[in-house]
Amino acid sequence: MTDERILEIFESIGIPKMQTRVYLDLLKNKESTATQVSKRTKMHRANVYDTLTKLKERNLVYLSNKEGKQMFAALSTDLIISEEKDKLENLKVATNYIKTTYISGKTPKVYTLEGINAVKSILFGLLDRKLDVFWIYGLAENENITNVLNDRLMHSFHIERIKRRIELKLFFHKFPEEEIKALSGLKFTEARILPKSQQSKISQITQIVCNDAVYITLWIHPISTIVIENDIVAKEYIDLYNILWNNSKKIL
Repeated sequence: MTDERILEIFESIGIPKMQTRVYLDLLKNKESTATQVSKRTKMHRANVYDTLTKLKERNLVYLSNKEGKQMFAALSTDLIISEEKDKLENLKVATNYIKTTYISGKTPKVYTLEGINAVKSILFGLLDRKLDVFWIYGLAENENITNVLNDRLMHSFHIERIKRRIELKLFFHKFPEEEIKALSGLKFTEARILPKSQQSKISQITQIVCNDAVYITLWIHPISTIVIENDIVAKEYIDLYNILWNNSKKIL
């Protein structure tokens, strides 16, 4: 392999050609002063000294004093390999993080739906998602979704949901009305009251979450639902819900 090829390879890993020339010169000629290196490489002494300093910072040369003179000698190339291995490992960690955080699933798709019928459509749409469970968070006595969950149309929803053995977990902000208690008594349905620290006097938001989407309904006229289709975002919500679930009170 030629010196020029070595210069190209070292440059590809971030070591400038000037530094590699000086480093190779020291490897060939052992311990030397900056002046001796300058004469052999035909580089200006100031440039050589600056280059030697940078090589020392890279731990590729060491400096010693002999008879009042600064002497430089090359260190093993093993350190270069070690550093590049560390860089490669760091790169692997970074790319794995990117894959799981930015690429996994799909690019988040966010859009808005309007009206109470959109909420019903979302719930019926969940039946075709082959889910094991989905969550509804943020129910209070005065929220419209209590009616959505209990009207005649929703009875067919629950019948089909139970037939498909899809579990529904509900969080309430405060003790629900009697019809909500009845809802929590359905098969594959469980409701819990949030801890006092998580309760609000008036809730204007309901969140419906499954394994790959989040639906945030704002009960402010006009009613609108923000849809976030992304499995990573959904998992963040579900992880939080599991923590809250374990610290919430069962409704009997």
